[in-house]
Amino acid sequence: MESKKIIKISLIIIIILILIDQVSKICLDIFLTKDINLISDILVITKVENEGIAFGINKQNFVNIILSVAILIFIVNYIINQKANLNIKILVFLDLILAGGISNLLDRIFKGAVFDFIKVGDFPVFNIADCCIVIGWILFVINFVFFSTIEIKAAMKK
Repeated sequence: MESKKIIKISLIIIIILILIDQVSKICLDIFLTKDINLISDILVITKVENEGIAFGINKQNFVNIILSVAILIFIVNYIINQKANLNIKILVFLDLILAGGISNLLDRIFKGAVFDFIKVGDFPVFNIADCCIVIGWILFVINFVFFSTIEIKAAMKK
């Protein structure tokens, strides 16, 4: 597939994921008046404004915005510099990370905090953007470690 078409598909994926996250946050912020206990204190829909980064660490919003922008620029730069070597899987993993990062960055810029609403057990409350970021990074690292190992073993056999 040509690179312009891949970039268009990538942008569509990012925009759709951002929309899903932002619409879910807006709807829950408007309509959620009390916690919804979906699975007896294991899965709860609630409202939490997270002024910090992951797990509420570092509540200085300006610093968080700078850190978020720096990470997003790093990922976009990586995509631009590696576009010839990127396969569709890796691009989708990076799309997940970018979409989640951009969506949470929009919250920080326009609301001063990230709106989190999914509570699972005693784990800190999170949102769809957080899920995208974590899943994207996990898949990216697994892919990198697994396929790099295969390539190294193949090179050693030669």
